[in-house]
Amino acid sequence: MSKAPLIFLFFIAAARVIAQPISVEDSLRNVIQLHKGDTAEVNALALLGYNQAQLDSADNYLQNGILLAQQLGYKKGEGDCLLRLGQVHLGHGNFSQSIQHLLNSLTLYEDLNDIEGIVSAHLMLQAAYRETSDYRNALKHAFLGEEKAKAYNIISRRIFPGHRVAPLLLAEIGQTYVLANQLDSASLYTRKAIDQKELFNGSAWNFPVYLLATIQSLQGEYDASLKNYHEAKSLAIKNGLPSDTLQILSGMSTLFIRTGRLDSAIVYSHAVAHSWQKGSEVKNLMEAVSNLHKAYRLKGNKDSTLKYIELDIALKDSLYSKEKDREIQNITFSERLKDQQFAAAQARYESRLQMYSLVAGLVVLIVTVVLLWRNNRQKQKAKTKIEKAYADLEATQAQLIQSAKMASLGELTAGIAHEIQNPMNFINNFSEVNAELIDEMQKEMIRGNLNEAKTISNSIRENEAKIAHHGKRADAIVKGMLLHSRQSSGVKEPTDINTLTDECLRLAYHGFRAKNKAFNAAFKTNFDLSLSADKSGVGTVNIVSGDIGRVVLNLINNAFYAVSDKSAKVANETYEPTVTVGTKRLTDKVMITVSDNGDGIDRKVLDKIFQPFFTTKPAGHGTGLGLSLSYDIVKAHGGELKVETKEKEGTSFIILLPL
Repeated sequence: MSKAPLIFLFFIAAARVIAQPISVEDSLRNVIQLHKGDTAEVNALALLGYNQAQLDSADNYLQNGILLAQQLGYKKGEGDCLLRLGQVHLGHGNFSQSIQHLLNSLTLYEDLNDIEGIVSAHLMLQAAYRETSDYRNALKHAFLGEEKAKAYNIISRRIFPGHRVAPLLLAEIGQTYVLANQLDSASLYTRKAIDQKELFNGSAWNFPVYLLATIQSLQGEYDASLKNYHEAKSLAIKNGLPSDTLQILSGMSTLFIRTGRLDSAIVYSHAVAHSWQKGSEVKNLMEAVSNLHKAYRLKGNKDSTLKYIELDIALKDSLYSKEKDREIQNITFSERLKDQQFAAAQARYESRLQMYSLVAGLVVLIVTVVLLWRNNRQKQKAKTKIEKAYADLEATQAQLIQSAKMASLGELTAGIAHEIQNPMNFINNFSEVNAELIDEMQKEMIRGNLNEAKTISNSIRENEAKIAHHGKRADAIVKGMLLHSRQSSGVKEPTDINTLTDECLRLAYHGFRAKNKAFNAAFKTNFDLSLSADKSGVGTVNIVSGDIGRVVLNLINNAFYAVSDKSAKVANETYEPTVTVGTKRLTDKVMITVSDNGDGIDRKVLDKIFQPFFTTKPAGHGTGLGLSLSYDIVKAHGGELKVETKEKEGTSFIILLPL
């Protein structure tokens, strides 16, 4: 599937302008040759540069337009030239340069409050970022552009004259979600684009229908996918978009491969291969050739298989070379950004240095005055100062200990709130879709079209099921967070140790994942079933559940940190970060163990780990009070907190509580 439908549409738009009567281009050249140095010349340079087939020629016209606009103070013209320059570089695969020019144009349009210009810049930026696989920034600009385009009902003049921009951006959002492998979101926004009913050459736009067919194929909905592929093909022909037709045919050949219809796959793949022309999307041809060698291999045709494997390899080599060129461009762009950031940082540093020098001089002066004053009155106020300092120290220590107790809760609360956002997004989106579907169903019922109304009601039911599913997800997260955050009464009460430990494990895992999306670790449980409470309460243990929960949660957080730290250090693909939590009933005690397969604890510091304010974590990652407070809590229960460790193999913390 093509990654850049917007780039193709850019070429179509450019081709339409180029295909205009030659008198239009002659008129633009005449304006430039007059050298009046006015805004009309800037506009002519922008249009003429945009219509050049050669990059060097286009760049020359547009750079001259930018310089003239800057001399005139004509910000709109400068923004238009930068936008065109970004479009041209995007169309030629120079993504880093395209992004730089488009960001500059966006800044100018925002200064002018030019809404159509702002939306146009966002539209092109989301395409450029997507081509570099930066889906986060692509979605950011797509959503910003769609919001403004919808609010102001923007009809494009700069990019796709005469077309509404909101439907285009909805389809682009769907395309980005497909590439990010978030198919539910992709389907949602693609259907929204279809519902906008945007027309091309008098017919419905084919691309969102093709995109929906591709999503359905990836989800295994093959019958619905094939139906939409056929509809998209018919629309592409009516729209006069032959490259889109090849894209649809290659998608259909992939669908036929997946469903085992090899003869159909061969027919559609050959149609793409024989119709493909220079300037069409190479990836469509690659998809078709790849499907041909797969189909012939499955049919046992060795000669044809070998032929298309060789062609597939040659195409991939060519594409790989282009991808490497893009990678080099991106690296160069990143280095330029780093240089700019370094220069800005150096300027800030010099400014801070001057400020610090001034402050240091004032501090020295103040300290000198204070010391002189203190020496004169030290004998009379020494006792008062010592008493006050001691009181302040006690108050500060109490506040620090309380802050350390709540540190993990604060981090987890922020992390879990972030986790809740995902199901809430689904709930909001599907609720909006259902509201629209209910309106449609009521219209169909009024018309007497009960079959269509029934079909819509089925869609509503499916969406409601998804809303319920994600609502339950959010409910489970909130319940776990409330359980952890409740204040301890200090009174021992019957507690199901297995349930408490399991909740702490899952809460810690979700919190760690919320802070670090790249983190991944396995966790295992080994619970003694005799510690699971039955309906009559047998199996519970009398503890202060809130305090012991904080101890277990702190130890599990430390374990996840240890395996995450080791995973970042080693390049061993066989290393699997694992945290194991277990419980066991002994003769007169209950044992809770938290183990990890991290790097273990250095023997040199093992005797210090339960001391207040001692930590081996980097600055900003720990207060050094977690294990100290945990040790005190367990001791207050009449229990023990022990540690067993092996360097490079892992660590186990053991909690022993009296029954």
